[in-house]
Amino acid sequence: MRGPLTHLQSMLLFALIISLAFGTLGRRRPAERLKYAAWSFCLFVIVGVAIGWLMFPFSR
Repeated sequence: MRGPLTHLQSMLLFALIISLAFGTLGRRRPAERLKYAAWSFCLFVIVGVAIGWLMFPFSR
């Protein structure tokens, strides 16, 4: 059995689940849903990494 998830794995899992929900609820056509889910996933990951880098100097 594996140990607990790392912060990065947790962020990716959260981004995936929320992006799928946004894609499902936000658009009508399947192609638009997939595109919107992929776009929101990318934005979640980019913003999460950017916030992590901005907080890094304060962790020491």
